[in-house]
Amino acid sequence: MPLSMEKKYGAGGPAAVRQGTLWGDVVRRFSRNRAAMLGLIILVLMITYSVVGPWIRPYGYADLDWSIAYQLPNVQHWFGTDMFGRDLFVRTAMGGRVSLLIAFSATGVVLSIGVLYGSLAGFLGGRTDNVMMRIIDVLYGLPYLPFAIILLVILGSGIAPMLLALAFVSWLTPARLVRGQILTLKENEYVEAARALGASRRRLVTRHLLPNTFGIIVIAMFLEVPGMILGEAFLSFLGLGISAPDASWGTLAQEGWQGFRSHPWLIMLPGIFIAVTVISFNFVGDGFRDAIDPRTKET
Repeated sequence: MPLSMEKKYGAGGPAAVRQGTLWGDVVRRFSRNRAAMLGLIILVLMITYSVVGPWIRPYGYADLDWSIAYQLPNVQHWFGTDMFGRDLFVRTAMGGRVSLLIAFSATGVVLSIGVLYGSLAGFLGGRTDNVMMRIIDVLYGLPYLPFAIILLVILGSGIAPMLLALAFVSWLTPARLVRGQILTLKENEYVEAARALGASRRRLVTRHLLPNTFGIIVIAMFLEVPGMILGEAFLSFLGLGISAPDASWGTLAQEGWQGFRSHPWLIMLPGIFIAVTVISFNFVGDGFRDAIDPRTKET
C-alpha cells in the first residue's frame, strides 16, 4: 500500500465509517448551539430554584411580619420583603412553582388534544378532515383573552380553572401542525407497505405516523409553554389568577403594581423571572427546531 494510503486509512485498510443516529445527530447539533444551551441551563436553574427555593430559607411563603415590610434585599431576606413583610425569595420561588406547573400542565393538555385531533383529521382525510378543519376555523374566530376571562369569572380562581382557560382554544395550532405532518407522512412508501401487509389503522397511526411527528411535537411544546406563562401572568395581573395567600409570578406582579411608584422592585422581580424564563424557552425551542431539521447546514 502506498505511504499516502497508509496515512489515510492506516495499515489495516480503510477505516470503518462511524454510523450516527437521528437523535444522536440532533443532540450533537443542539449542543453546538450556544444560545440554546444557555437557555437550557437557565431553565434547569429556574426549575431547580422553583422546586427547592421555598425550602432553602426558614420563612413560609404566607408568613406576615408588618415590622419588616418593604425591606430591600439584605442578608436575612435575599430578595427583600413585600408590603406584608413576606419574604420575596420564598414567594418568588413558590410563584415560579405555580406558574411553571400551570404552564406545563396546560401545555400537556393542549398537545394531547391537538395531537389526537390533528392525527385523526390528517389520517382520515376527505370529508371528515374537511369538517374537522372547519370546526377549528370556527374556534379560531373566538376571541382568546375575553373568552378566557369569561371562563375564569364563571369557574372562579385556582389552578384548575386557570389551566382550563389557557388550554381551551390553545390546542388549535398544534392540531393543525400535526395534521399537516400526518398528511405528508401517510403518502410515504413505508406506510403504503404497512397498509399492504394488513396493518390496522391504529397501528399505522401509533407505530408509523405519530413517532415521526415527535420532533414537531417537542418543538410545539417548547414554543407553547412561554405562551402559557405569559397568559397566566396576564390573567393573574388582572386579578383573575391564583388567589391569596398562594402566589404565581403573575400574582406577584399584580401585587407589586400596587406599590410601583415607591417600591418598583416589587414588580420588577417577577417581571425579570417571567422574561428570562420565556426567552430561555424560545432559545431552546429554536435550537431544537434547527437541530432536528435535516436541512440544517453544519459549518
